[in-house]
Amino acid sequence: MGYNNKIVLITGTSSGFGKLIVKLLCKSNFKVIATMRDVNGKNAEIANKLNGLSENVIVEDLDVTCSNSIKKAISNTIKKFNKIDVVVNNAGIMNVGLAQGFTISQLEKQMDVNYIGVARIFKEVIPYMKKKNDGLFITISSIAGRIIFPFLSTYNPSKFAVEALAEIYRYELSPFKIDSVIIEPGPFPTNLIQNSPRPEDTKCLKDYGELSNAAEKTMQRFQEFMKNNPDCDSNLIPKAIVKLINLSYGKRPLRTVCGLDYGVKNINTITKKYQDAILQQMGLDKLVPKVS
Repeated sequence: MGYNNKIVLITGTSSGFGKLIVKLLCKSNFKVIATMRDVNGKNAEIANKLNGLSENVIVEDLDVTCSNSIKKAISNTIKKFNKIDVVVNNAGIMNVGLAQGFTISQLEKQMDVNYIGVARIFKEVIPYMKKKNDGLFITISSIAGRIIFPFLSTYNPSKFAVEALAEIYRYELSPFKIDSVIIEPGPFPTNLIQNSPRPEDTKCLKDYGELSNAAEKTMQRFQEFMKNNPDCDSNLIPKAIVKLINLSYGKRPLRTVCGLDYGVKNINTITKKYQDAILQQMGLDKLVPKVS
């Protein structure tokens, strides 16, 4: 099987959206660099399965919290193909529980994976895209990057932060015809919730009473709600990614909401109006890609 000459690197492909994205992009004849941590250890089985999908899939070991790991994976890809056309920033974790119960180290890890990890990827790949005046970053955020959910006290800030980063790069990379866009999934039945770290500082939560168990009950209700709900079909995410890749520069919207939006589409429409006005007042409107 041949491929369509697009090299797509995806982070966090061992499960969830990442694995689904690899499968659809592979079927769509993209050359896929599927990255994940520990490909020779705990993720060896899934790494072998993804490698066996097609000759269009190459698995690389990459930990978004480790700059050396990122450099090695990017370097290996460049040596093989001399370019990276598309990056999908997908790797992420989600802490669930009352804010006071999370230790500072838990908060730091959440931000390290969901925000700083994405910043590391941008930093490492941008120079290669600049050389060819072309490229696309797709950052998987969340509607939790636009609205607040109780019990997501470390996840919410990490997604607000990564939204800001991806949008800033949207403007600052526009002179190089490098695009940065954001996908905002609503709730989906991935294993993100099941694998969510819980608060480690439980002593301070005793005086919350019934509220101390509310996070678990809320997540259980979400899981039940998402079953057999067509708006919670996880395949909406990879389909949106393929659509964005196939659009040319100047055609891609900054934000794409997938699934249940809880008003986020309206928030995006309203804030775009004011954001564009601010940039115009600053004389920076030339940095805004004109979406036709």
